[in-house]
Amino acid sequence: MAGPSLGYLPCYAHYSQTMGPAGWSLSTNDWSAYVTEQWQFKKHLTLSAALRWEHEELPPPIKRLTNPELPGTAQLPNLGDEWGPRASLAWAVAGKHWPVLRAGYGMYFGRTQNATIETVLTHTGSLKGDLNFFLRPTDNMNGGAAPPFPYVFAGEPLNVVAPGAVSFAPKYKNPEVHQAVVAIEEELPAHVQVTASALLSLGRRLPTSIDTNIDPTVNPGTITFAVVDGNNSGPIKSPLVNVPFYAAWPFAACPAGAALNLAGQCGRLNPNYQQLTNVESRANSTYEAAMLRVSRYGRKGLTVHAHYTYSHAMDWNPNESTLVAGSDVLDPEEFSLEYGTSDLDVRHAGGAILEWTSPWHRKGMAGKFVNAWMLSTVGSYRSGKPFTMRTAGSLATCVPPGDFCMPVSPGSGTVTGGTAIAGLEPGINGAGGDNRIYYTDENNVFHDIGRNTYRYPATWKADLRLGKKIEMGKLRELELLAESFNLFNHQNVTELETTGYVIGTGSTTGLPTLNFMTGLKPNTTAFGQPLNVNATNFYRPREFEFGVRMRF
Repeated sequence: MAGPSLGYLPCYAHYSQTMGPAGWSLSTNDWSAYVTEQWQFKKHLTLSAALRWEHEELPPPIKRLTNPELPGTAQLPNLGDEWGPRASLAWAVAGKHWPVLRAGYGMYFGRTQNATIETVLTHTGSLKGDLNFFLRPTDNMNGGAAPPFPYVFAGEPLNVVAPGAVSFAPKYKNPEVHQAVVAIEEELPAHVQVTASALLSLGRRLPTSIDTNIDPTVNPGTITFAVVDGNNSGPIKSPLVNVPFYAAWPFAACPAGAALNLAGQCGRLNPNYQQLTNVESRANSTYEAAMLRVSRYGRKGLTVHAHYTYSHAMDWNPNESTLVAGSDVLDPEEFSLEYGTSDLDVRHAGGAILEWTSPWHRKGMAGKFVNAWMLSTVGSYRSGKPFTMRTAGSLATCVPPGDFCMPVSPGSGTVTGGTAIAGLEPGINGAGGDNRIYYTDENNVFHDIGRNTYRYPATWKADLRLGKKIEMGKLRELELLAESFNLFNHQNVTELETTGYVIGTGSTTGLPTLNFMTGLKPNTTAFGQPLNVNATNFYRPREFEFGVRMRF
């Protein structure tokens, strides 16, 4: 923490803890039916059509947990009936060298996961359910503030902070996906088959979470940051930047009639709660791809499968997990800022499988050594996955006199000195969610660094297997294997530093700061530098494996 009078406080930006009963149980019913029909016309054209009906029944609210102050906790949405049509065709001319044309379309539905449903049913703000608390080290200074790391609360700190709650939006629906593919297949000489495909996937009504407990009459205000960049290597080139700021404002800054919490601060529509998170069906996605595949089957012992895919995926930042942990969005008032490159965007992907088996069958003793050899290899390549530059830390409440404060002002866009406030959440704008970077420079020009504007290095690996089968008679067979995974021991980056700027608390005489991660200071890592390599089940350091297998 900044400031000498805060030095004894826990050294973290914020603290969150959920407390409640040890376990919950719930059940959902899923109903579905499927009908399909296929027609064939003169052996040249085949058509098929299908229809799938689905219905997910959500459990009723838990009566003892419903909160009369929050009507959304008393009912869950009716997801309704979901009808998914599918259709496909295949066209070819028998006996001629025309390619085979295939096309298909399908409409599919996701389901609302039970983990999400449980969160909505139990995080109602009721004292009988699960209570989630968000604290900063300086919250409730006189009452002891947040616990020092690594301790947690033994009981509910009801006299410290208000809890949060989660609910479904009234018009919430299950996710919907439209998929289409067109492919041309051609058989070439030497038993080579080539397939070219175009693919499209449109995601609609994908889930996202937004904090709705923000008072628009006072939020957002404006905060000015001073940019600290030791070697001018960061993307922010302005010395000062202005950022919309969502805060719990002190009484002196609150307009008449604004709702006040127990500390006399405004900023929440309902001051009895922190985040009132709405799970909404609001995000969309688009995936477009072209794929080329080449196959050659078993000609003289050699089988080859190779493919290359170029794709592009964009979306509005849907929640890709079953967890609901507050707001997902950067700015609750500007949902358009969520549009960008998808987390799942992989522009280039390719792979190949080669398998060779010895085609000869020698007899006698020589055959036992030269027959039944197998050599196979698998190689894969992927261009780097995208990642987002984010901020770390938050601006904590200060308690004058003597402590560091933030020079900010709500609504007006001006800067005043020594106002003691705190963001509603961590992050550059005090709104939590996706802690990305956006700002207005000294020339009043808006900048949005955006989602997934950076890339990991490309990844590739090659595996190899050598095998020999030995016939032992009476239907018995011995197989010897030697394998290598990641044969060339290529270092695939599996984790890197995504924090670009660390927030520094301001004072009555100085602005809060955005400190770029240059890696120049001891015990720090520069933005974009690798933190781990080959640290997943798929990407591992080079390994050798030897095996013996008996079949009988």
